[in-house]
Amino acid sequence: MTIRRRLALAAAIAVAVAVAAASLASYLAVRTRLQGDVDDSLRQQVQRVLDGGPAGRLPPGALRGGRAVGAPQMYVRVVAPGSLGPGRADSGAGTLRLPVTERDEAVAAGTAPAYFWDAEVEGVPLRGITAPIAHGVAIEFARPVDEVQSLLSGLGIILLVVTGAGIAVGAGLGWVVSGRALRPVTDFTAETEALAGEDDLSRRLPVVGRDEIARLAAVFNGALDQVEASAGAQRRLVADASHELRTPLASLRANIEVLQQHGSLPPDEHDALLRDVVEQTDELSALVTDIVRAGETAVREDEAQDVRLDEITVAVIGRVRRLHPGITVLQDLAPVVVDGVPERLGRLVANLLDNAVKWTPPDQPIEVTLHDRTLTVRDHGPGFSEEDLPHVFERFYRSTDARGTPGSGLGLAIVRQVAGMHGAVATAGNAPGGGALITVHFPGP
Repeated sequence: MTIRRRLALAAAIAVAVAVAAASLASYLAVRTRLQGDVDDSLRQQVQRVLDGGPAGRLPPGALRGGRAVGAPQMYVRVVAPGSLGPGRADSGAGTLRLPVTERDEAVAAGTAPAYFWDAEVEGVPLRGITAPIAHGVAIEFARPVDEVQSLLSGLGIILLVVTGAGIAVGAGLGWVVSGRALRPVTDFTAETEALAGEDDLSRRLPVVGRDEIARLAAVFNGALDQVEASAGAQRRLVADASHELRTPLASLRANIEVLQQHGSLPPDEHDALLRDVVEQTDELSALVTDIVRAGETAVREDEAQDVRLDEITVAVIGRVRRLHPGITVLQDLAPVVVDGVPERLGRLVANLLDNAVKWTPPDQPIEVTLHDRTLTVRDHGPGFSEEDLPHVFERFYRSTDARGTPGSGLGLAIVRQVAGMHGAVATAGNAPGGGALITVHFPGP
């Protein structure tokens, strides 16, 4: 069921409940009022009898020809001991056989109070009262209520018709109003369906007004912005990766084809070519690993933990010293705990130090400091040129001087990416006195 139909049905049900409740309340109010008028007239007749004379006898003039003076058509019967059973009740229009019950005799005997009753005698609906008028004597007044019942029946039919019409009108108005109210939703749905059927991620939904639909459209456009940015980054990564992989694969293929020509190379050249193939394979493996890491975008909650960044930095510095015995690394590290993934933070520190090792002369140190949740790595190489500085964290970007050195151009890009995963900010610049200076500032706890 569509939202419009659900709203129209809800409106119809709400109108039905409201109209039915109002009709029922009106019917009960009219019935109570009419029945109250009948009961008042019956009380008045009893009171006239009581006010007409001394106890023990009916007052003269209270009844004339069996009809109460000044009252609508009524039947009257005196109840005395031994009256139990059907008896004649007189009226100005005739007689009816009104029964006398044990309760009526109890009222006459004074052991039960007066009461109203309803009965149908000889096809005539009656509303009556039995009340004591003297010791051992009670009187019954009964009044036909066929006109009242006819009026209530007619009123019931009218109210049923009004209720049905109200429900129909409510359903129709609900359908019309829901259609107008849901028109922005319908337009929004049509726009999103049209957008979903296209490959153009640059298309956006119109944002009109400040209602919930406009806010939803704005949020949807924001999601499309993220999808477009992610798709663009993915396309760039694939294009850059294919470009970077093409050269080492071509070189590796050429070397393998030469090695397939048995006996065509001297032994020393053959061994040198084999070593070159192994080195190229290692570089290709490192490049693929960097590409995979560059595709990582977020840290899962189950991976994050409290990590001592200073201990990770010490471990990475130890590996650098073992791999590069001629490099001096000076460290000044304060204890720092960050929320993150140890392996990725280790990759961040390792890439920073690998970049510093690549540019630091053998007789110059690399300075690593960690204070106030800020990790700083400084080398004493040539530093960044002004034209390269804005691009040092871009994927596969390599400066002119770096194109002759091993590497994929992903090291610092991974640094910035891992930093962003942990809410940190990576910046690059040149240190006073020369050399590159890269800092990574981690947010506070």
